Amino acid sequence: DAGNIKHIKFFMCPVCGSIFNGTGNPAVTCCGRTLYPLQIQNADDRHILTVQTSNDEFYITFTHPMEKSHYISFIAYSTADTFLIKRLYAEQSGELTMPRLRGGRFIFGCTRDGVFTQKE
Repeated sequence: DAGNIKHIKFFMCPVCGSIFNGTGNPAVTCCGRTLYPLQIQNADDRHILTVQTSNDEFYITFTHPMEKSHYISFIAYSTADTFLIKRLYAEQSGELTMPRLRGGRFIFGCTRDGVFTQKE
């Protein structure tokens, strides 16, 4: 099933920082450039989220730099049928909340190192 959210792809424009996602095989262009899907890597020591649950929310923190040239640009949560994304910006703090969903995975993008995933 090409439209299955489990197979979501991410694209980030190196010029303006825009984030795109889609299922199937979308043709994505931005700032006059063709964008290709980024390979989703498993979280590593430099790219990891700390997730706590409180009531019906995730409280997410991270120690990754949030500098203008290197930062986490989005954090998303994906299940089999739902996708939720929160946009982050340079110089923002390394914490956020989002509605708690179950049975999925976190996906997050670093402006320098690509896209990462980790289970709840």
